[in-house]
Amino acid sequence: MKRNKLKSRQKTYLSTRMRIVIGASIFTAASLLLIVVFNLSEVKESRAFSSGDFRTASNGDWNDVASWEVYDGKDWSEASMPPGHGTNTVLVSKGHDLILSEELAISNIIIDEGAKLTIDANTIRVAKSNGKGGIVCNGTLSMGMSIIEGDGDLIIGSKATLLIGSEAGIDKKGVSGNIQLKGKKEFNKDALYIYNGTVHQQTGNALPPVLRNLVIENASGVEMDQSLLIIDKLYLKKGVLFTGRFTVSIGASIAAPGEIERTTGAVCGKIKRWFGPLNVKNLSFPVSDAETVNIFSFTSDLPQYQKGMIDVMFHEGSLEKANQNPFEARHVIIGISEKGYYTAYLSNGPEEALLKITATLTGNNNENKISWKIDTNKKKILSAAENANARIENIQNIITGPNPFKDTFFVRFLSDEAAIANVQLMNAAGQIVYNEKMDVVEGYNQFEYSSKQELSPGTYVLQISNHHEIHTMKLIRDK
Repeated sequence: MKRNKLKSRQKTYLSTRMRIVIGASIFTAASLLLIVVFNLSEVKESRAFSSGDFRTASNGDWNDVASWEVYDGKDWSEASMPPGHGTNTVLVSKGHDLILSEELAISNIIIDEGAKLTIDANTIRVAKSNGKGGIVCNGTLSMGMSIIEGDGDLIIGSKATLLIGSEAGIDKKGVSGNIQLKGKKEFNKDALYIYNGTVHQQTGNALPPVLRNLVIENASGVEMDQSLLIIDKLYLKKGVLFTGRFTVSIGASIAAPGEIERTTGAVCGKIKRWFGPLNVKNLSFPVSDAETVNIFSFTSDLPQYQKGMIDVMFHEGSLEKANQNPFEARHVIIGISEKGYYTAYLSNGPEEALLKITATLTGNNNENKISWKIDTNKKKILSAAENANARIENIQNIITGPNPFKDTFFVRFLSDEAAIANVQLMNAAGQIVYNEKMDVVEGYNQFEYSSKQELSPGTYVLQISNHHEIHTMKLIRDK
């Protein structure tokens, strides 16, 4: 009996102890959760303002006192003066657009999401105080030609927009360009970067190599200092993006091919684009030789060839003779300009797929619109009946250029057989101003037209024909 009582007491003791342990654990977990929630809320609003700090009260100029409120250690109130040299922290609040036009030394600038700070001063200095200081931008920071210097840090957040105006762009080490801070610099790949200078710009080497979006808005052009992969969209608003020895790639995969949104801009150099079901019917390459713009359009009517990647590249210098320029069918010349020529390369796709030019059209503002597609190298065997009615096209991949031309232009095409071809140039009235026979070989053929008479500026039609086919293209004689 005593033993049973002992067991009963032990059970009661153990049960009580377990409840205490479990209760303590729940309390501890709840306490930790509260601490985490508290800390997270503190991270979200991690602004420990001090007496003398400023925040914007409205849009306006930095030196306008009505633009500001000041903190007295407890509350915010109307400022009696704008923030000056030595101010610790300035907050540009959401919804406010502020312009700083005079040189200044400060410790911290915070730009809220939805806020904008435009710097028109030659230089502002951001210096650390007690080991801390810098710029945190989650809104818009417009730099123009100004320079931010000092030992402060810089954080360009995922929601930020950075407008870069310096001819040197932005530099990792901070030795040139708009951002010459010596502290830690973070440029988020999801931020929006806009090059909008008024002189020819370098990008600098501080851009993340993988970007969400990039905007080129400089009529004088922007030159790349690194290869860039743009996941979502390249905006070509105005001016040329010069890639130099680097490559600009659009899209992350066939399923996420990215976009190019163009107003009047173009790319000079090497551009790579993914294509797939989402964009194969509307894929263009706006490229330039720094003077004339060509809009190369691509499509594929064959479902098995509607996935892959195409590289388009501009080459400086004259186009060599066909037998000295043996590009394969997956790597073809698609355009000729005064300064060089363009090639397209099917770098990712079915091995049997070929590139084939289908149409050439000269548009407005010297913008040549050239269409091409993927074909197959498997020749179709026709029956006798089909062969009698078939339109035979031994001459393919015809390109001419430069277009507009001055005194000379090239014609290049692929022929499936050796033959004699007639090459004629007709003016807008239909009069033949040039007529010549050409010995065509199997494979690539190329010849150069040199003006044997003074041609009036205007539109001309180039015609290439043999005994069973005729091809025509429009050319423009430049002024």
